[in-house]
Amino acid sequence: MLKISPVLLLGTLLLVLPKGSAFSQQTSLPDAPVNNNSTATEQRRWSSVVQPGEKFVPLNVGDKLLFPLREQLQPISWFPTFASAGWSHLIDGHPKYGTNSAAFGQRLGAAAIRDLSMRTFSDGLLPALLHEDPRYFRMGSGSIPRRGWYAASCVFIGRRDSGATGFNSSVLIGHGMASALTMAYYPDESAKTHVVFQTWGTSLAGEAGGNLWDEFWPDVRNKLFRRHRDPQP
Repeated sequence: MLKISPVLLLGTLLLVLPKGSAFSQQTSLPDAPVNNNSTATEQRRWSSVVQPGEKFVPLNVGDKLLFPLREQLQPISWFPTFASAGWSHLIDGHPKYGTNSAAFGQRLGAAAIRDLSMRTFSDGLLPALLHEDPRYFRMGSGSIPRRGWYAASCVFIGRRDSGATGFNSSVLIGHGMASALTMAYYPDESAKTHVVFQTWGTSLAGEAGGNLWDEFWPDVRNKLFRRHRDPQP
């Protein structure tokens, strides 16, 4: 099978980024008003999380195509990449490069390509084509189980540009496309159909985990900082 160089593929993905509904009624996302006010801040345009009640700037097609690159440039975006490569290296999982130090570098490169391609498809190209919003709309209040279920369900139910909700085609199809693309750069032992489906399922679980982090981390952070700010009795 003809293999594509990971470096060439990574460069191609970067070059394509610009420089500068039967399911829709089963559940709903928390209200976050679409901004029609010219005073809405531009600083929050590139945030991947919309807070409850926040006035946010709608993303146009150009914004969406640039969105994955903005995400990839955030230092925290590299944590899942290193974690995935490290775990795969520890258990000698897919992609099968071996267990020496050179193999870890290959795994890290493959994980970076996989994560960037998933962001490119799921947070950029498909949202632009399908008129979906790639951001996570945080619930921010309610019981922990209800918020946890909501965060996980956002893998399957997303927000459209119109403000309506529907089947999250961008995430589900985009992650599937990126998983299938691994057959072009994974070694032959890992370029298998069952590995593609395994990668797809794992990536969707990771997407749900990221939503849970976005939902609950602000609460944890606020409690930690408040504890440090409050004077001791």
